[in-house]
Amino acid sequence: MSENEVKKPIRQYPNNFDAEQYVLCCFLIDGQAFDSFSKKVTEDYFYAPKHKTIFRAIAALSNKGTPINVITVNDLISKEKAGDIDTLEYLTELAEVTPGAVNVSDYVKILERDMVMRKLIDIGKSIIEDAYTSLDANASVTHAEQLIYGLSTKTTAKGQLEHISEPSKRFLARLELLSSNPGALRGLETGYPRLDRVTNGLQPNSLIILAARPSVGKTAFVLNIIANIIRAKSEKVIAMFSLEMPSEQLVQRILATNTDIGMHEYSTGRVSDDDVHNIWQAHTELGKSKVFIESVSMQTPGNIASRCRQLKAGEGGGRLDLVIIDYLQLMANDKEKERRSSTRQTDVSDISRMLKIMSMELECPVIALSQMSRGIEGRDDKEPRLSDLRESGAIEQDADMVMFLSREDDSEKTKERSNIILDIAKHRNGELKKIRYVFEGAHVRFTEADDQVFLPFGNKKKESFNG
Repeated sequence: MSENEVKKPIRQYPNNFDAEQYVLCCFLIDGQAFDSFSKKVTEDYFYAPKHKTIFRAIAALSNKGTPINVITVNDLISKEKAGDIDTLEYLTELAEVTPGAVNVSDYVKILERDMVMRKLIDIGKSIIEDAYTSLDANASVTHAEQLIYGLSTKTTAKGQLEHISEPSKRFLARLELLSSNPGALRGLETGYPRLDRVTNGLQPNSLIILAARPSVGKTAFVLNIIANIIRAKSEKVIAMFSLEMPSEQLVQRILATNTDIGMHEYSTGRVSDDDVHNIWQAHTELGKSKVFIESVSMQTPGNIASRCRQLKAGEGGGRLDLVIIDYLQLMANDKEKERRSSTRQTDVSDISRMLKIMSMELECPVIALSQMSRGIEGRDDKEPRLSDLRESGAIEQDADMVMFLSREDDSEKTKERSNIILDIAKHRNGELKKIRYVFEGAHVRFTEADDQVFLPFGNKKKESFNG
């Protein structure tokens, strides 16, 4: 090394040895302190190997309901041969650090900060390594987004093995909350009382399939949900991806639903002065909403997930309440370039699985519209079945909920008003129901019918929805 060269100091991962000692001391001398932070603090919060070992022992004792102190922690470490001959001496020293227990949350914040910085360094290394070797730029960008987004939304490691008592505690807490306040954990309300009562709102982490034969109204139905949310002046953040209809046409339908101006008047421009006032008022409501639309004919699950991450981290302000995709069979497979040959059924299976994963990553309901197979056309009984989902049984398998839209009477399809049946045919966490709607074609409007008695397919005996 020449005289002009300056040796760079060796960089150490961000950590605070003293803060780690203070936190462990608080846990050793006050078992309740650990209970308060057990759902937040993980082994990754600690950098020093011996501190990781001590934390693992404290967590294991807590899961067993064993008191936490120097003796019990040392005993467990000794039996598992996870420490060294100085473990008891070091634990005794830790217990004598005696930080103010009231400040433990401040020490935990320091550990969390350093943990995040360490993870950022690791993520940066992973992104750099991938950039050197990857042959697919889009896949690398998606990989980088997933790593960064996962860190920005979750500073604790989700997906690690945990004792079954921990999710049991969370479930009991949820049950207690629901018993005292039935509406506390309600999902996204659609604006349709009967549907919301059956589903308890559209639940986070759920993939919801809405399927129908052509021209029955599956696009119109999800646009009605959006229109209901806009009309309620809700702060919900919604992303809709349309693969077959321009965004202007989607907006036209929403405006027709939320005004008394028909689709024909919007299409021909024959609107009165009063109509113009109502349209402008409805337009103002759209402007105040948090609904975002993208109309691109070629979409993949990876592209949509990327757009949603950006929306949630940006204009969504850290939240995303609903994703709508119209429709599943028009999507392309992210993996199709990796395969020499691929069937459409395989592609749809991959797409379906990725949409389910996306709903869990974004922690919001994802509604994917779907076509139905032509087999239903050849049956006398036109009532939809799960086997009618087009191209893949994986759709049924991956979905948390499957809903079918069908006309109660096909002869009414040209009438201004007709009856449509929403059939909840699969509901992983709830009951199965049929709900009758009245569809007004002029305003592309669905309304839950007062009369919930309808004529089942191929059956002259009436049955009713008791809801």
